[in-house]
Amino acid sequence: MEEISEVLFKQRAVIDFLTTEKVPPIEIHRRMQAVYGDQCVDVSTVRRWVTRFKDGELGQEDLSKTTRSGRPVTSSDQLHQYRVEELIRGNRRTKQKEIAVALGISKERVGHIIRVLGFRKVYARWVPRMLSDEMKAERVRISRELLESFEYEGEDFSKKIITGDETWVHHYDPENKRQSMEYRHKESPQPKKFKTQALAGKVMLTVFWNSERVVLADFLEKETTINSQRYTETLTALKRRIERTGIRNETLLQHDNARPHTSAVTRAAIQRLDFSVLPHPPYRPDLAPSDFHLFPKLKERLKGQCFSCDEEVKSAVRKCFQKQNTNFLRANFKN
Repeated sequence: MEEISEVLFKQRAVIDFLTTEKVPPIEIHRRMQAVYGDQCVDVSTVRRWVTRFKDGELGQEDLSKTTRSGRPVTSSDQLHQYRVEELIRGNRRTKQKEIAVALGISKERVGHIIRVLGFRKVYARWVPRMLSDEMKAERVRISRELLESFEYEGEDFSKKIITGDETWVHHYDPENKRQSMEYRHKESPQPKKFKTQALAGKVMLTVFWNSERVVLADFLEKETTINSQRYTETLTALKRRIERTGIRNETLLQHDNARPHTSAVTRAAIQRLDFSVLPHPPYRPDLAPSDFHLFPKLKERLKGQCFSCDEEVKSAVRKCFQKQNTNFLRANFKN
């Protein structure tokens, strides 16, 4: 009789031992797979050998002999691996069943070959915008320009910046799951939290702030929208507030590329008000400090509170800004 490989001999010995210990075949296969990996026999082979050991068909002297004669397994050879890789590279979304039908082998063998080749299926990552080559080049140019300004002026450069953005503030924003945590006995019923709530009002907030203070918090009137004319009024109010607060440094205005911020009317108003505008890379949200630092902190404090009218919302927002200390603003602005 033809001798079997050393690995298969060891696996049969393991099956014999664990069968004596009355371990179920599926558990035997799980343990062996953790040790032998891709060289492990399949679960049907384990079941077959368990049955033969239990029935007394095989003894210790039979462990080193082949179990059966027949055609050797060739569906995992180099040729099949090459053909599987070729099919995958031709269509990255192909299914194992389609490969098995095309090559005339089992789906289980296809899965084994895919693991040997190191392929795995992954989801596509959503990105907000597909940038053109011109946009990418503009991003690089503006980022380098800002970095050079900071390296040249240091902290004085960041102290000149006043950044602004808009956000909605709701009459009621449900608290998140972490905020709703509470102590309970294990016998107590688990509290419920509803994902959706009845619709409530909301107010549009425009904020301008620097590393020292919130310079201006402006609220949009009902039944109006932020357009160029309305935004220039906000910038005019910002200019008056800067003069009253005694900010004497050159003001570098930083806002994103929304249409009301970049229209001809707004550009003319910026020039009239003697503001200098920092260039903003196309679709670069991580350079908007309000979205990443100020607004999340504000809304976290307002979560779970229910306001009956717009005036209560405005009052709560102003109180939150008054409680923000200089260290918080300076640290987040620097970040």
